[in-house]
Amino acid sequence: MKNGTHYEDGEDFDAEFPAEAYTVKHYRGIAWRAYGYEVEPNEDTEWSGLEERTGRVVCVMIGDDQRFSFDPLDLTPLGELDYCAVCGQIGCSRDGRDRSDGEER
Repeated sequence: MKNGTHYEDGEDFDAEFPAEAYTVKHYRGIAWRAYGYEVEPNEDTEWSGLEERTGRVVCVMIGDDQRFSFDPLDLTPLGELDYCAVCGQIGCSRDGRDRSDGEER
């Protein structure tokens, strides 16, 4: 896991990581947004301007702005209403989204 990483997104990333939020192994109580494939400079970046993919995914904890990178196998998609869209806590429902199942109570 590294902080402050660069990433690239695009159609191939969106197809591989379509969910709005994920859990990350060892951070099970927190929802994360996947932003893109981590990239870093190589020996030719200075003249080519291109960076290489590292094989990791850059994520940000919902409710935060710090970037972290994780192995893609450590990400598990979350359901749309399984987490709080404000604080990112899994199971929290204080974000005001309707979680009723259609039954009157």
